[in-house]
Amino acid sequence: MRLRPPAQIPGFTPIKQLGAGSEADVYLYQQHSPTRQVAIKISKQTLDPQAEADIRTEANLMAQVSAHPFILSVFGSGVTADGRGYTVFEYAPGGNYKTFLEHDRLTADQMLTVGIELASALFTAHRSGIVHRDIKPGNILLNAQHMPLLADFGIAGSIYGGPGVGFTIAWAAPEVLLCSGGGNEASDIFSLGATLFALVTGKSPYEYAYAGQLGDARGEHRAKLLQAIVSDTPLPALDCPEIPTPVERVLHKALSYKPEDRYYSALEFARAMQRVQREVYGHATRTTIEGEPDFPSDMRQRPATVVKPVEQTRTPSSWVRPLAVTLAVVAAVAAVVLVFVVVVVPHMDDASDTARVQVHGSAPASSADSHREDNPDSSISTASVPSVSDLAGVYSATGDKVTFTWTNPSPQDGDSYAWSPVGDANGSTNTLGTVTDSTSVEVDASDGAQTCIQVSLIRKNRQMSDTPAIACATRP
Repeated sequence: MRLRPPAQIPGFTPIKQLGAGSEADVYLYQQHSPTRQVAIKISKQTLDPQAEADIRTEANLMAQVSAHPFILSVFGSGVTADGRGYTVFEYAPGGNYKTFLEHDRLTADQMLTVGIELASALFTAHRSGIVHRDIKPGNILLNAQHMPLLADFGIAGSIYGGPGVGFTIAWAAPEVLLCSGGGNEASDIFSLGATLFALVTGKSPYEYAYAGQLGDARGEHRAKLLQAIVSDTPLPALDCPEIPTPVERVLHKALSYKPEDRYYSALEFARAMQRVQREVYGHATRTTIEGEPDFPSDMRQRPATVVKPVEQTRTPSSWVRPLAVTLAVVAAVAAVVLVFVVVVVPHMDDASDTARVQVHGSAPASSADSHREDNPDSSISTASVPSVSDLAGVYSATGDKVTFTWTNPSPQDGDSYAWSPVGDANGSTNTLGTVTDSTSVEVDASDGAQTCIQVSLIRKNRQMSDTPAIACATRP
């Protein structure tokens, strides 16, 4: 297949292609000022005006959290001369953990360090209303210092995607595989736990637990793996000799079948890993979360348990409690497996990794929806909870306050709303992720020409809008 030549983007010189998907390609570019190498993801399709606005909004949203040291940085976005959208990312020359696992493993101690760092990043995203939806080894990049970087957040899929849900079987939570939604905080915690387990063993938990029982044929393996995950049977003890029992207990809780049995938040997961790292290895890695202490207040020094190390050649190297969103499992296991085998398996994207599924809805797509992102390392999620509508803001007469109002498109008993400032909006950390029952909020005006916020609808069952509504008020 002939490769498309890299786009000519002012201020950047193309070097080489890094990857390709069905909807977007990634190239290495040399940025002229500041001088540095960057990765630029370029859509293969031209964008209509709405899609162009969406890609800018998504990039601005991701820029809020990409300053975190363990989240891949977003430097900018734009549209090429021929109308294709692009986003400029930090270049991670160390590859990703998927390729790392092809020849290497982490020790359990190293895995806990990586886990605490990634849980800090995930909590940072969650408190901003951003859910990843596809955490897996291939979506954790390594920078030049082999520090982990959480990349390819599923929310970016809404730039190209319409109805549908993307996931990767081996790392997805049971409720996601049961089609109960596109993913939320609880399912992210499950996927992070599954990924951390694989960093030591080389396999996802269910592939490890049921080794030899999943079959060798590609379709058979996927169908049996899915059935094992969605079956209402607790994950058996993993009995991994490289993982001490106290460490396995922490991971096992993150991998609980029921969302409500997992950690309430990614921060709680990080705290559990800190405690067990101190208990077993005599030290603990700091969290990196704005506004939160580096260590839990109840963690005390304990004698270290002697644990046999695993030979290894490579060592990879700040907010309020988020709104945990719990999904109810509503589909019968047998029915899901039947649908998977009969409908999903025949339509798997061969360009994706060996266990990725892309399920699209049947509703007609608009012109913006036709640019569907099914790159192996991105995902598209269903909007199980709608976004609020008519979000708009008005400055006060004195110019120091802005009142934002919005409409609930489908009100239900128990609805509430999470809002937070966006971009340059001034706001202390204790106002981020604030919850209100009202459909209006008054915020402090930013110092710039605009004040922007994002708002998500939260149902009584704690499900949240997959994509927050964003609006800016312009200073008169």
